[in-house]
Amino acid sequence: MEKVLTPKERIVLIRKGNEFLNKGDIEKASKIFVTTSYKDGLIRIGDYYYFDKKNPFKALHFYLEAKYEKRIRELTERMAIILKKWINEDKK
Repeated sequence: MEKVLTPKERIVLIRKGNEFLNKGDIEKASKIFVTTSYKDGLIRIGDYYYFDKKNPFKALHFYLEAKYEKRIRELTERMAIILKKWINEDKK
């Protein structure tokens, strides 16, 4: 049976996740943000992977968790353009 966090527990965890993120411990912060479904934190983790690490696939995972439609749409459209280019190159 899955434990449901109380609002107070969630707030404490989110603060801890923010501390981890500010210290650069992305892995620990991301686990907390996923556990608490903290959308702002998930988006910040996604932005870290997208902009800082240039890893759109990992970023997409966090944007999907956060249901961040704007960035999901942007990434999937860019991925579709790249796939089209690859397909057209194979035809040549």
